[in-house]
Amino acid sequence: MNKCHVIELSPSGKTFAAGDELLLDAMLASGLSVPFSCRRGACGSCKVKVVAGHYRDKLVAADDPAPCYPLAADEMLLCQSHACADMRLEIPGWSLDTPALEITARVLSKRALSVDITELVLMPETPEPVEVRAGQYFKFRLDDGDSRCFSVANLPARESGQLVFHIRRVRGGLFSEQRLATLEVGHALTLEGPLGACTWQHDEARPVVLFATGTGYAGVKPLLLTALARNAEVTLYWGGSRPGDFYDRDFLDRASAEHRGFSWHPVLSPAARVQQVAFDQARRWMQAQVYACGNNSMIGAVRAQCLAAGVPAHHFVAEAFVPSGRSMSASAPKPLDPVWEKVGPRYSLEGMLAAREQSVRALAAIASQLRVGMTTAEALDMANQQLQAMGASHTWHPTYIRFGDDTVRTPRQGIDPLRKLRATDIAVVDLGPVWDGYEGDYGDTFVFGEHPLHLACVKALHEVFDETREAWRRGLSGRGLYDFAERSAASKGWRLERNLAGHRIADFPHVLFGREKLAELEIVPSEMVWVLEIQLCHPTEAVGAFFEDILIGAAASVG
Repeated sequence: MNKCHVIELSPSGKTFAAGDELLLDAMLASGLSVPFSCRRGACGSCKVKVVAGHYRDKLVAADDPAPCYPLAADEMLLCQSHACADMRLEIPGWSLDTPALEITARVLSKRALSVDITELVLMPETPEPVEVRAGQYFKFRLDDGDSRCFSVANLPARESGQLVFHIRRVRGGLFSEQRLATLEVGHALTLEGPLGACTWQHDEARPVVLFATGTGYAGVKPLLLTALARNAEVTLYWGGSRPGDFYDRDFLDRASAEHRGFSWHPVLSPAARVQQVAFDQARRWMQAQVYACGNNSMIGAVRAQCLAAGVPAHHFVAEAFVPSGRSMSASAPKPLDPVWEKVGPRYSLEGMLAAREQSVRALAAIASQLRVGMTTAEALDMANQQLQAMGASHTWHPTYIRFGDDTVRTPRQGIDPLRKLRATDIAVVDLGPVWDGYEGDYGDTFVFGEHPLHLACVKALHEVFDETREAWRRGLSGRGLYDFAERSAASKGWRLERNLAGHRIADFPHVLFGREKLAELEIVPSEMVWVLEIQLCHPTEAVGAFFEDILIGAAASVG
């Protein structure tokens, strides 16, 4: 009879029984939510810390690749290990309880900040304080099933978990003019979140520039508070149409007097002119970290002018909103298939969009740090440090970086870790981080030098991807998409690598709900749950390129 061991998970105290099966299988069988992905020891998603007890590695066949995820002396992978005794394990950065996406909060106070702006203070009714990152927002659920989004205007961790919102009255507004007026101290509201990708990203060496219009100020105030606490150089440009719109003037004036590195500028003019005031002032824009929150016209104008002035794309951060409530369901091409497109309890379009935005920024930050002469191993270490610094809790697949000849290889074929990036070269970066419980997946190819074949490869890559994505919008099935992509690649003189066949994505870990490949799907894939992967290879030369992104509707796509 197989001996059964008791495995305790710290610090929750929860336990499960494990016999001779892999610890991952035993844990999943017990109904505990555990991060995992590849099951072959490559991604590190199921890494745990061994606090006490003994284990053995699983036996592998002679032709099986050895696990390749690096581990410290007190770490192991659940998918590669069997218990030999009772054990106590810890999963760093992971809660066994699915984080609540929907919470109840009660009104603590309500007061007027100006003639048409109200400060609403709520206290969540949760066992533990809600973790809110500076710059995130909540959706307020309405009785008719619709919702409204409001930014958190404080740092809740510094105020006993209280959530502060600045709400402008909109004529005829269902919440701002009708529901808000009826709220009294003690009344309950249902919130969804926290959500959002416009969060603190700061490199300590970079000066911070904040742009806001109207109550968009509520979204940047926590970023301002964070910058002030870190003694960062920070400048705020706040646009309004009348003097009363600068409702937090007293605080800002005090802060500018107390912090030598902080200044703010009220811009009493149309929103489109906020950036004009900023760019009339001398600034080293290439070194700046920029955040923008407000109306779309301001954000678009500020983004364009910042990028033109040399702000790196990943150092410009703005909110990626999608329509809320009823309008969101109307924007999706079709509902998720209940068999092939299952998702977890926290899944939301907002969460997926925020993860995508953060992955796009992370890839740009990593690509900017690639240096000629760097080995692949050095590049991987740099990339993983960057992901950790930006707040990734896990990587649901390993970070892949491939230089030169290795660009024609697939992830499972392995690479030369000592291969160096040359002055004339082609490089692939492929990321799979987890942000706030949502999977981000993004990859692209970069050319160093001006080699015509490298440039032609990347050009064809993006053409094939864009054409295939358009074919999806016209209603092709997953299998049809890859047949289409293969023909598109061939017409341009390149070969499509069919072993990279697209995959699911969702709230982490998606493998609990499905592991199907996009290229084998016989239905039209829904948006925000599938990743389209395109890898091209030259027919005869060792030159390849890779791009991937979530299949996403044109209306929700942001850059």
